[in-house]
Amino acid sequence: MLRNFSIVFVCGFVGGGLREIIELIFKNSAPLATLAINLVGALFMGMAYEYIVQTKHDTSSFALIIGTGLIGSFTTFATFIADMHELMITREILNAVCYLTASVVFGILLLLMGRLIVRSCYHVV
Repeated sequence: MLRNFSIVFVCGFVGGGLREIIELIFKNSAPLATLAINLVGALFMGMAYEYIVQTKHDTSSFALIIGTGLIGSFTTFATFIADMHELMITREILNAVCYLTASVVFGILLLLMGRLIVRSCYHVV
């Protein structure tokens, strides 16, 4: 238990650090940075999920370390909601709708793409 906690802690540190790097790259465009982070996270989550399916990997520790630790700290729903709130109170309704739509639609598509990438690696003839 302490081992898993320590690994999740370290992976969370790495995920948070990666998030900060992307936020620095997109410096003054908060919704764009959050969108990029969440879409990359969706792709990686799909890849992690399909890896578990293809390898029949022990899901408990792998999902905890990668899903909760690395990807969970890299992406954050709270930042998405804060960005949506900011767009709404500044009456940028069209931008808010586009941001919401892009986050959900492209997030699902990238999760599926991540699964397909890993699946293709395991089904190469």
